[in-house]
Amino acid sequence: MAEEIERLETEVERLRSELAEVESALEAAGKTAYDADQQIQPSQAISGTNLFVRYGSKGKDTLETAHDGTATADDVDANLKLERHTTFEADAVAVQGEPYDTFLDDTLELQFVDWVVRTLLYEIQNTGHESGLSDLYDAIPQIDRVEFDGEIELTYREDGENVTEVATFDVVLRNRMGEPLIVADLSDSRDPANERMLVELESDATRVKEASETLSAAFLVTASFFEPGALEAASEATSGSFLSRDSRMSFVKQSRKQGYHLCLVEARGDEFHLNVPEL
Repeated sequence: MAEEIERLETEVERLRSELAEVESALEAAGKTAYDADQQIQPSQAISGTNLFVRYGSKGKDTLETAHDGTATADDVDANLKLERHTTFEADAVAVQGEPYDTFLDDTLELQFVDWVVRTLLYEIQNTGHESGLSDLYDAIPQIDRVEFDGEIELTYREDGENVTEVATFDVVLRNRMGEPLIVADLSDSRDPANERMLVELESDATRVKEASETLSAAFLVTASFFEPGALEAASEATSGSFLSRDSRMSFVKQSRKQGYHLCLVEARGDEFHLNVPEL
């Protein structure tokens, strides 16, 4: 027992030393270790978070009135809020030594959603592409809930039997009925987004569109840049038929009327730039 006690005391000292090093590193970075009841991993914080698009007053300006051209971005922004719902007590947890809210604010996931609901509609308007990006443009005011690490269940018949599969995306934006409107895969790596990422996104989004008519767009978002192979794959997926007169931009066509917009976005700091289609 004496040997075991001595071993445990040594382990406690080692852990205290490691904690002191972490606190010193945080202080050197201008932060202090956040005292919380529980430490959770970034992946837990992301997957346990849902966002809801809400307004201070439905009688004031909303994304719907902005879509109709009767409200300014500033007026809508003052009335709009992204409410956070978590599967854990957000005030009682820390993520990598930071409060949960501070951690989430810095994630590519939240920044992307914020750009979609607060900026993208007006970028489409200001560049005159309401018609070319009509499916996406009409979907933005319908966004009600946002799911991180989202899953979409796909059911179809094969050999006379019902088969159920699940398509997963980093972000799924849904309407009030829970139907998917926009899906996105994100990469905050310094490495460029490659062809494989684009092909996987297009394949999954196409299966979702076959099962759900509400899907309007699929986004591939990178904090780096797109390799030529990814751009070529996007061009090939959205080329349509040679004789097509469809005016919709970067559109993956599945039938005469059905399809979705395939969009490539580069994140630069707090700004997002729509690379494909080019506005």
